[in-house]
Amino acid sequence: MTPVSLDPGAPSPLYLQLQRNLRMMIQRGDWQPGMRLPAVPEMAQRFEVHRLTVLKALAGLKRTGWVQTVQGRGSFVAPRLPEAPLLRMGREEHALPFQGSSRAAREHELGPWLGETLGRAQDPSLVSFSAGFPPADLLPGADLGRLFRHTMKDLGPEAWVYAHPEGHPPLLAALGRWLAQEGKPIPEGWGIRTVPGAQAGLALVVESLTVPGDRVLVESPCYVGILALLQALGREAVPVPVDRHGLDPERLETSLQRGEAKLLFTVPNFQNPTGMTLTRGRRERILAMTRQHGVTLVEDDVYGDLRFTGAPIPSFRSLEGADHVIHVGSFSKSLAAGLRLGHVIAPAGLLERMAPMQDVHTIALPTLSQAALARFLDEGGFHRHVLRLRRSLRQRRDAMLEAVQASFPEGTEFTEPKGGMHLWIMLPEDCSALDLHREALRQGLSFAPGPLFFADGRGANCLRLNFSTHPPERIREATARLGRLVHAHA
Repeated sequence: MTPVSLDPGAPSPLYLQLQRNLRMMIQRGDWQPGMRLPAVPEMAQRFEVHRLTVLKALAGLKRTGWVQTVQGRGSFVAPRLPEAPLLRMGREEHALPFQGSSRAAREHELGPWLGETLGRAQDPSLVSFSAGFPPADLLPGADLGRLFRHTMKDLGPEAWVYAHPEGHPPLLAALGRWLAQEGKPIPEGWGIRTVPGAQAGLALVVESLTVPGDRVLVESPCYVGILALLQALGREAVPVPVDRHGLDPERLETSLQRGEAKLLFTVPNFQNPTGMTLTRGRRERILAMTRQHGVTLVEDDVYGDLRFTGAPIPSFRSLEGADHVIHVGSFSKSLAAGLRLGHVIAPAGLLERMAPMQDVHTIALPTLSQAALARFLDEGGFHRHVLRLRRSLRQRRDAMLEAVQASFPEGTEFTEPKGGMHLWIMLPEDCSALDLHREALRQGLSFAPGPLFFADGRGANCLRLNFSTHPPERIREATARLGRLVHAHA
């Protein structure tokens, strides 16, 4: 068994510390599904705790679906593992755990957060947990530099001319091969176009398939970029709640029955901002419901490559009956944000409807960066980089989880995602994330307050923390400082 460190002086009881560590051992594969666990006396001796502590930890794992007990034979890892649960610190579970306080923030309190968030992430005087992207220390800078030099030499003058409007053909071919190797081939009758990042892809969909005043279904809480986009383009965002298993299909059905919605936007993998993943069962239901009601489903899958525990779940576009799906991907989260390279995969008919709008907006993307990325994919460099990135992101997530659990007050809830870049935190009801943020900035810290992620400005006691942009030790120190500020405001 991998060594586990339990701290008798920590705020969390020993049995909860042990329960979390045992679950982490299952998640990372130390104990496989169906495997028999060591006997209680053996675990008590190994972890230097009383056998009752082990029994309480196992009871919690059994209650949450990670462990099964067979009378007379002992405890076993469950054959099918659940999604990572919402972690609680002294609060009862409720049906919609991510909605937070109904107190609404006023629009002037939020400001132009997309630009401000990126600016703060680059401010050396701040420890920013606001924006999520691979930072300089996780980039394959040397590999990319070498690729660009070689590609520029090989292309010659062609590096500086317009690429094809659909995308540089070698990149489109390399994307197709890479997706097929990953078990996510482009279906027959579908096509792919490159775009300057996923945000541009989302804007392309909205401008091509809707007109001002149209209703668009969004998750609640939701990616702040789509809310800002819909507001700027004069579309109405209609929120549909998210819970621990992703978008709620019952509430989606209610919204669909009201009619007039043109699109549904969803981030199915490691949802922004909660970090939760939409289960396969829900994906199949949501796909069928949107198809029945004639609503185009837009799958924003920018975090799909960043899973560090559990098995991948098929994307919407991979399921049967997905001819109304538009899939948006990007290399901004998985490789380098500065490349500004993403892609849109959709049935040919939908791509044809979007092509004129894309041509007007972008004309073409730079040939050099597309050619370099094609080479990186074909030479296996991207695959090797993603494996390293996943390991680093998991270490950073674990550091932040440990610091939040140790430093934030009782009554705090937070998610434990299996991948991606961010946690969703719900503070005690009377806390104000906006007030906390103003104080945090004065103390050299930054995060994204909850009201940014709701169409109605609710979520006043919520916040999103990104764990991707700092090394583990700095994450622990800064999160502990933030926890002390939360205590002062609680």
